[in-house]
Amino acid sequence: MKMILLILLSVTLLCACKEKPTSNTHWGTPEHIATEFFHALYNDKDLEKAKSLSTDEFAALLDSYVTPRQVGRTLMNMSYDTVTIEVNRSGQNLRQQYDANADITLVFSGERDGKKMDNLRTVSLVKKSGKWLVTEVKVDPFSSTATY
Repeated sequence: MKMILLILLSVTLLCACKEKPTSNTHWGTPEHIATEFFHALYNDKDLEKAKSLSTDEFAALLDSYVTPRQVGRTLMNMSYDTVTIEVNRSGQNLRQQYDANADITLVFSGERDGKKMDNLRTVSLVKKSGKWLVTEVKVDPFSSTATY
């Protein structure tokens, strides 16, 4: 009996140590996948995780840049020392979703070389075999990188 209680207590403690979520979105939604994709690149510096959240074609493009730093700096045209990534909740259209396609707008706030930087990116996702995958990252044509 004591052994069972000890095991239950151990399992409870291990579950309490679970890593906190990296986004404030519902698991498995396009918003969650888009946020996790960038979290993998900029915070975890894990190119393999970012590729696992991408279509095969986009993963091959990411792979050609070799490192997460090169992907962020060159392909995404954003470089940060520290960054927070959130779904853009201003405006009415948080997400444009049509059957198996979705466009999610994300806000990036962070620092680079002591300067605060804000960026906006739209992520295109496609649903394949019941799983949302990043297929493209678009630059907002109406904004520029804000540095202050």
